Amino acid sequence: MAVGRLSGAWVRQVLTEVFPAGVVRRDLLDHFAAVLVSKRSSKGAKGRLARRLYGTLVKLQRRGLVSQEAGVVRSLAVAAKARGEAPPALGVVLERLLFKALLAEDGQGEGHTPRTLVEARRTFLAEAITAGWATEAAAALLGLTGTQAGQVLEGW
Repeated sequence: MAVGRLSGAWVRQVLTEVFPAGVVRRDLLDHFAAVLVSKRSSKGAKGRLARRLYGTLVKLQRRGLVSQEAGVVRSLAVAAKARGEAPPALGVVLERLLFKALLAEDGQGEGHTPRTLVEARRTFLAEAITAGWATEAAAALLGLTGTQAGQVLEGW
């Protein structure tokens, strides 16, 4: 599997040409897996592809090139200008927690229930806020609004 070829430009091209109205993140993963993962690929190739794709989508979202709401990814025509300060860098721990939350939202793997989805979101939001992120910025990475993030954090 040549996951290294999965670039932001390619993701944006697929979003604008193949899925102009938007696509569920899981279907986007399946689209790229059909191209990049063969029967001869090693075990876990699709999971590695998912990690790479989700990371690319987060980078594109932070630059204002795509939007993710409730698991639906849409390409934005023009990059939105950043207002104020940029959020802190997404460290290794936050990147892993974000990946787990997105994976739970897509319902992949074993043991993903609505409860584990809420717990994964809550863990990511709590760590992001601790790391200096604004609640709205952290919620945007998950495709949530600030109000929805507040509801997730209430049970903490």
